[in-house]
Amino acid sequence: MTLNLQNLAAAKLWLISSPTSPASTTTPRDLPYLSRALYALIPVPNDAVAIMTCDERWRIYINPAWLDTASIPEIGAELAHVTWHLLQDHALRARDLGVDSSTMAEWQAASDMTIAHTLRPEQVCPPRLPTAASGGLLPGRSAEEYFAALSGLPAEAEGTGDADPDGGEGCGSGADGLRRSYDQSADSDLGAVDSFEAQEIRRVVAIEYRDHVAHRGTDPGDSLRWVTRVLDPEIPWEPMLTSAVRRAVGWAAGRGDFTYQKPSRRASSTPGTVLPGQHRPVPRVSIIIDTSGSVDDGLLSRALGEVDGVIAALGIPGASLTIYSVDAAVHSTQKLRSARDAKLIGAGGTDLRIGLSAAVEQRPRPDVVIVLTDGDTPWPSTPPPGAATIIALLGRHGDALPPTPRWAVRVECLLS
Repeated sequence: MTLNLQNLAAAKLWLISSPTSPASTTTPRDLPYLSRALYALIPVPNDAVAIMTCDERWRIYINPAWLDTASIPEIGAELAHVTWHLLQDHALRARDLGVDSSTMAEWQAASDMTIAHTLRPEQVCPPRLPTAASGGLLPGRSAEEYFAALSGLPAEAEGTGDADPDGGEGCGSGADGLRRSYDQSADSDLGAVDSFEAQEIRRVVAIEYRDHVAHRGTDPGDSLRWVTRVLDPEIPWEPMLTSAVRRAVGWAAGRGDFTYQKPSRRASSTPGTVLPGQHRPVPRVSIIIDTSGSVDDGLLSRALGEVDGVIAALGIPGASLTIYSVDAAVHSTQKLRSARDAKLIGAGGTDLRIGLSAAVEQRPRPDVVIVLTDGDTPWPSTPPPGAATIIALLGRHGDALPPTPRWAVRVECLLS
């Protein structure tokens, strides 16, 4: 079996080229944002498929007889269709939902609805793709929402079927994560796109697609959510804050010094010579808490709990915290074993420079300074000397968060 690669190449060019004549159903589609993805596809001839399917490694299985007889616009539409399955990572999303052979038809329909919403305005949608309207559903929703509606299951429900996925070929394992009998192995000589390369392709296409949508003024529906997931992924702030505190405390704990008050472990190798031992100081941590009226108490409590938890988990013997309650003044300074024991006083305006100055004047000086604030405060021009500084910026999704100094590690702690 061989493929008509000339038709395939012509279809790719038809998708990405600019039209040179008045727009019609046969003029090029002017979708250059698809270039990187289209030319990453690996064509495989297979007469077991009706038209065209894909697997997760960006191999597309094409029926040679269909490719010989189909028009260039028809081939281009099918290429755009399977490419969007791969760009949207529908296989991984299907696995997250527990899609199996008993629910694969509903998932295929749901994901095809989102692709139809993207491709119809470009006049490059295969006629066989279902639409939200044909299913009696609202347009512009996610594949997960459509799947829940079509299957009658909660979006997170796990499937239980054991039928053969080849019996319902659909768009291939690249769309639903269910391996077909004709899928090539991971180490096939035909080649493959690995997960890292696939993510880079998605990133490049997402950037170009966002510009394309802005110029065309079309409603991208689920595709815009995909762009956001790829370019601006929402990462839980709790592990980020934990990691920042862990690194800062670890850095401080690792700043050992030599002392003659403790004998060196190598003293036996140099008789008659006194060698200093290694002394690792217990990290001193200062926490400056913005107690002004603009700070969300619930979010402050969660952020403080994360800081407390990571310091306790590090198990540093003798570790102690100095906690400052600050709004427009330093209301209290407390030395505690646990941040949860702090009594917070304030609710006025905000000037955290006063709190940072108090931490700098502390003797001995802190090794780590953690500031919990909504950021509505002036900042000093220089950091606390000799201290790793973390600013946990408290806010809500959609808020325009204020800038913070470059000398501090910024962690945005956001609530929906």
